[in-house]
Amino acid sequence: MDERAAREVVLAHAIETTDDEHQLLRAEERREASLSARNLCGLQGGRDAGRDPAGSFLQIRAALLLDGLERRVPALKAMRHPPRLIGPAGWLVPVAGFLAGALTERIANPHRMDLLSPPLLGVLGWNLLMYAILVVSAAVPPLRRRGAALFARPWLPDGWRWPRRRAPSALAAAGARFAIDWQRLAAPLHLARGKRILHLSAALFGAGVALSLYARGLTVEYRVGWESTFLDAGQVHAILSVLFAPAVWLFQLPGFTPAEVAALRFDAAGSVAGGARWVHLYAALLAIVIVIPRLLLAAVSRWKETHLRADFPLDLGLPYYRKLLGSLSPVPLRLRVVPYSFAIDETRGQALQAVARSMLGDTAQAVVQPAWDYGADPEDMPSPDAAGEPATVTAALVNLSATPEAENHGTFLDHLARALPGKVVLAVDQSAYAARLDGQAGAGRRLEERRRLWQDFGSLHKVPVTFIDLRHPPDA
Repeated sequence: MDERAAREVVLAHAIETTDDEHQLLRAEERREASLSARNLCGLQGGRDAGRDPAGSFLQIRAALLLDGLERRVPALKAMRHPPRLIGPAGWLVPVAGFLAGALTERIANPHRMDLLSPPLLGVLGWNLLMYAILVVSAAVPPLRRRGAALFARPWLPDGWRWPRRRAPSALAAAGARFAIDWQRLAAPLHLARGKRILHLSAALFGAGVALSLYARGLTVEYRVGWESTFLDAGQVHAILSVLFAPAVWLFQLPGFTPAEVAALRFDAAGSVAGGARWVHLYAALLAIVIVIPRLLLAAVSRWKETHLRADFPLDLGLPYYRKLLGSLSPVPLRLRVVPYSFAIDETRGQALQAVARSMLGDTAQAVVQPAWDYGADPEDMPSPDAAGEPATVTAALVNLSATPEAENHGTFLDHLARALPGKVVLAVDQSAYAARLDGQAGAGRRLEERRRLWQDFGSLHKVPVTFIDLRHPPDA
């Protein structure tokens, strides 16, 4: 899935997850979009069956939903097709860097080339410092992750909403959710894109400086030399020898002697003879330290950017995507329900079917297995049926009215986790407890406290926890 398709999928995700009251998209529209996307992307043996079925399905479904919504709510267009500023910035910033280097007056003053030019030495030192930081961050993963996290950190203030001047409130909430989600998901792509622009700009800045030296040398005779209050000719020769050593070695340029350096002191009436040699040395040094390394880094960043744009890293394991993609399985997925001290009547059984569809897709089915008795020994209870499709999920069903007990509920959970590793979720039905608290003072607080107990209990046993209400199933 490429960047453009992923953006639409994330936008559809934000709208559907924030539009709880179906003000923007009705349930019928969502189901019809899923059915149409399944048919259009050839998931039943069509010509596109060899392509990525999950990505094609999500992309087509999101496009269908957003096309229909945009016709009713034109304000969606601003979210769906924002102005693309990164394209012009990708060449404007490097061009500006080239012009800044070419117009640098401090490095190449008219009629004079200072061998110890502070601006030039500063530019070289800055680039060397950047290379050192890149090497350290690559060698220390925590530093690399911390740098990437800066791009993923939400920059929108709490409570921010999409401008509501022309957008409904539901769309404004969805826009805020989308902006935060997209910023987090696209952080690696934005980081690679930003590095590419900055490295290319730095390379062109160095190239601009070198070209300005040659261009000015066509019409100006440089007076090459140096001056210093604290350094003598021998020390300057040592500095210049180290500075220009890469250029002399790599490009086989002529070196210089201490006597030649001493003769170039400005207060000693240094000669302009051989000025072209120093221009070549400076240009070669700029190419070695700035232009070539930065172009290589820009090429690496470009490769990463291209890869991320073509294969956007979208986590399809999230419940939203898992539910949508569950309907793609040729065999309906199963939600295996193992109740603990819980009687499942016909009404609750129908509600569990809705829960299964909500978790695993519209074609999923709930299969209720024999309930465990309170305090039962695992040896006395039937083993859970582990047969079925690999994607089958087991829900250990408990009642929120009960408080979690390690010797009972914990034994139950641990037994299921051993029998079905990696496939168990703790489903806590809060319908009975909520009905008992209805109308009582502090009911919301007490309900939240009990939920927190079960949440901590699930974390202790390394089992994810989901709260359901069998009086009001998801399809109700």
